[in-house]
Amino acid sequence: MRRNNAPRQLDFRNKLILNQWLISLFGVDPLREHRVGGRVVRPIHVLAEPIRDPSLEGLDESNIHRFYRSLVQGTLLTNENAKLTPEQLLAYEENIVRHTQHINQKRHRPITWKYHQWLTLLFTEIYLDRYFNDRAGLLAELNAFVESFNRKWDAFADVPPYAEDDLNKICYQNATGSGKTLLMHVNLLQFQHYAKQAGQEDVLSRVILLTPNERLTEQHLKEFVQSGIDAENYVAGRGGLFAQASGLRRVDVMEITKLADQDGPNTVATRSLGDQNMLLVDEGHRGMSGKDEGAWVMRRNMLCAKGFTFEYSATFAQAVAAASDINVENAYAKSILFDYSYRYFYEDGFGKDYQILNLSKSFEHTCQVYLTACLLKFYQQLRIYEDHKADFTQFNIEKPLWVFVGSSVTKAAGSQDERKVASDVAQ
Repeated sequence: MRRNNAPRQLDFRNKLILNQWLISLFGVDPLREHRVGGRVVRPIHVLAEPIRDPSLEGLDESNIHRFYRSLVQGTLLTNENAKLTPEQLLAYEENIVRHTQHINQKRHRPITWKYHQWLTLLFTEIYLDRYFNDRAGLLAELNAFVESFNRKWDAFADVPPYAEDDLNKICYQNATGSGKTLLMHVNLLQFQHYAKQAGQEDVLSRVILLTPNERLTEQHLKEFVQSGIDAENYVAGRGGLFAQASGLRRVDVMEITKLADQDGPNTVATRSLGDQNMLLVDEGHRGMSGKDEGAWVMRRNMLCAKGFTFEYSATFAQAVAAASDINVENAYAKSILFDYSYRYFYEDGFGKDYQILNLSKSFEHTCQVYLTACLLKFYQQLRIYEDHKADFTQFNIEKPLWVFVGSSVTKAAGSQDERKVASDVAQ
């Protein structure tokens, strides 16, 4: 007998409903076990297998990504359960190429997508097409999948069905360093394309990017310049309807810490920005737990109650676990469109190999020798980089960086005892 509302909760990474529904459109069943070479693999690996070869990166002689042809030949044409056609995928692919060319116009080093980035953009194309052109059908298909999902995992608590209000947010759980910022820029272009196509380009009041701090705000502004997208720091009283000659909306960039209940010298009353905005949220997990729990998320939700949200984070799963709220967990399970968290990033060879050295003596006795050795190792890497820089160009390898991670931070203006016991960073 099926146990409805069972107290046990399925592991979060296994209940990413939106992501699994999108995978199913390609004819890959995300609700059954898949094996490749005798080992169990996740459904996304089955879908991505035809396009993981790095030699497929880039465009062919027809100005089409090689990924497209490989995915069509390796998946769609060989799978009778696929609900997408090569013609549909070609239309999506042409959009991706056009948007990529837009953000590449001013770049000295044009962006060439990795397979996971291209697949992320393809998933976004599919979703936005359904969202703008057949929202009722999208809702029905998602809820049909939720029913199948709950039957499959009948020993666990059910995931509640979608409501129409759930459809205006999609999230990306992509590892740090996997290109979330560039994906964000194309997501903006994708959304504006479909909004214009559906005659809804004037529905939204503003495009707002929320960042965690001023440093990241400045970084995003520089990145927008490179992508040919008009963006500025938010200025109170400036209208949100300004558009470039290209028809693209200006992006207002601001720190989430500036959102408040009332206007102030360094704050903006959230309600003054309206509730029909397109919202881009960097570090989307911020505010889900800790001292700001609820307040930031509530204000974000106010801004896009009648708009649309794109959220980006490497750690939604960890934030959901820290929040310990089943409603929050289910909301993100139903809105994470693509999952390329660190484990997959590392498996693809993009992570860092590391070595842990357990020192036999106390750190005080080995500090000078240990840090000197680290300095010499860093020098060695820099020397190799400088001597062979031309050879590394094709691999996009940047100048080596030495990062020192401390276990504590002591304020310089602390008490005398605090200053006496300085942090390892200060020492």
